[in-house]
Amino acid sequence: MSTSTPAVILSGGLSERLGQPKALVKVRDQTILSIAVKKLQNAGCNPIIVVVNQTLQFEALVNSNGATVVVNKTPEAGRTGSLKIGLNSIISELGRIPSKLLMVPIDRPGWKVDHVIQLLNQNTSSCLAEGKKKGHPVLIVKNNLLDILGANDDTPLRDLIDFDTLQIDGGLLSLNIDTPADLAKLVENSDFFDEL
Repeated sequence: MSTSTPAVILSGGLSERLGQPKALVKVRDQTILSIAVKKLQNAGCNPIIVVVNQTLQFEALVNSNGATVVVNKTPEAGRTGSLKIGLNSIISELGRIPSKLLMVPIDRPGWKVDHVIQLLNQNTSSCLAEGKKKGHPVLIVKNNLLDILGANDDTPLRDLIDFDTLQIDGGLLSLNIDTPADLAKLVENSDFFDEL
């Protein structure tokens, strides 16, 4: 059932190009981390794990709305390493490998609760897409989770998983919070975040 699908929010990067922690960027007085957690909670995801670097741990706890915060001590090793930390936390909490997991990069906030609900109903590892633009979050099924657990931390996910696409409408999949210029795009599209 989609109500029991766990989610991992990846926020372990050092945000050097942006110059500030991505998770703490604000839209309408809320951090994008707190918005992401609320959207996942509204979609029925449980448990929700937030993977952060050591310097972000306290602020992430304050903005996590009840999600579990875990630390990646070596975020420079790569996104797959952060995902493995989140997945191992879920395995520890559930006592098993989940049948599905939702992976949510914090710097890709252009999705809504309805998009996640549609994604959770897929039976294969899948990503959101608007036209030809693929985006996040992504759903990863059990056989691919096993591949991730056996991979090196620096192995790109695209080398491990061939994602099917789920076409959606009404998203902002091109929104990527990576540089100061991207913050201006976030402000321009702040109305998108009025509804989860």
